Amino acid sequence: MMKIALSLLLLAGLPAAALRAAPPDLREQAAWGDKEKKEFLNFLNSGQSAPVTGQVKRVAPENGIRAQRRARYVSLGLASDTLVLDKAGGGTKTETTTLGPKLLAGGHLFSWVRYYAGLKYNRVGQQRLDGTRAHLGHVEVPAGVELALIPLGTPHTRYALLRAGVSSHFFSGSDAKAEFAAPLKGWHPAWNLGLGYEWQFDNSPWRAHALAEGYRAFSRSGKPDFRGLGLTAGFVYTF
Repeated sequence: MMKIALSLLLLAGLPAAALRAAPPDLREQAAWGDKEKKEFLNFLNSGQSAPVTGQVKRVAPENGIRAQRRARYVSLGLASDTLVLDKAGGGTKTETTTLGPKLLAGGHLFSWVRYYAGLKYNRVGQQRLDGTRAHLGHVEVPAGVELALIPLGTPHTRYALLRAGVSSHFFSGSDAKAEFAAPLKGWHPAWNLGLGYEWQFDNSPWRAHALAEGYRAFSRSGKPDFRGLGLTAGFVYTF
């Protein structure tokens, strides 16, 4: 009787780990037989975790979540510009169409919404009071947003562009303002609007586009009222 009681006490005092299934040797699984496979199943059913050997490196989490970088782009094109001036006594005066470079830079707010800002330069003419013509330098600084809308039934690499924003126009020249009935020289704010089409080359960051664009000066007392119309064609590089 004493021997039986002593044996029960010894069994109760054994460590719990000794009663668990032994961890399998996972290095030679291809050579396992039925015995090893059964031992592995018993090990899985025991709820134990596999022993960790070697060096384990803990990677500290970064502070905050890094936002995904949105695409940016640069556009270079050639733009025509036809300036139309409102006369003080009524009617309009259309100046000669000229060409100039146009540079835009911007980025994507969403996949189909972009923002832009840029610079355009060309030469324009304006009639003096004596009937002769003056040639003025014209710098336009546009900024705004554009929508890339995919028409139904067309590939996703081709879309209609709707561009809207504001711009600042600076006209410069050697003539005095007193030589003109409605002098353009100086800075003038304006509204901008454009509509066109753009397509992306296959597997390339390059795009090409063509737009009809126009601007109209803000109505301000004592300032000339003018508007411009033209076509823009160019290439876009996305990065």
